[in-house]
Amino acid sequence: METPDYGQGSFLIANPVLPDPNFSRTVVLLCNHNDEGSFGLVVNRKAEFDANEIFPEIDLLKDYKGDIYIGGPVQQSQVFYLVQCEEELPGLEKVCPNVHLGMSWEHLEDVYARLKDPKEDLRFFIGYSGWGPGQLAGEMEQRSWLIHGATSECVFSTDPDHLWHEVVRSMGREYEYLLNAPVDPRMN
Repeated sequence: METPDYGQGSFLIANPVLPDPNFSRTVVLLCNHNDEGSFGLVVNRKAEFDANEIFPEIDLLKDYKGDIYIGGPVQQSQVFYLVQCEEELPGLEKVCPNVHLGMSWEHLEDVYARLKDPKEDLRFFIGYSGWGPGQLAGEMEQRSWLIHGATSECVFSTDPDHLWHEVVRSMGREYEYLLNAPVDPRMN
């Protein structure tokens, strides 16, 4: 069975056999993928703190009530943000239709002013998921990840706790067996 194509704008859906607990039942938005490696953000793992704890000195975000997410286990002192917007946003990289990636604070004020509802259209991520050259390809050969095209509706799901199940279910009947797989396959 051939590994499906994947790249920027793909979802990596953790296969239940993936042994790394950092990625159990996660959906990763692949933001960049090339010969030098891959970079993505886990879009369905909320952090247990709020914006005021992370950004206490940023006046622009003092009223921000959106959730903060754990983007992955790498450099958890670094902050990224995803924006849901139909128009192009200067200084941000388009990842997939209507989803843009920001890493710099210098563009945030302009972006924030353009959003209809920042709580719904802006998500902050602490840390990221990263793979060195060839590492993700090796994990794909081991069937650690399923591939699905990303959509803004899923990236900005109002129910991220159930996103993994929703995306797996949307892939078709041949994947439904994964929905009942134990979190730790050794417990099967």
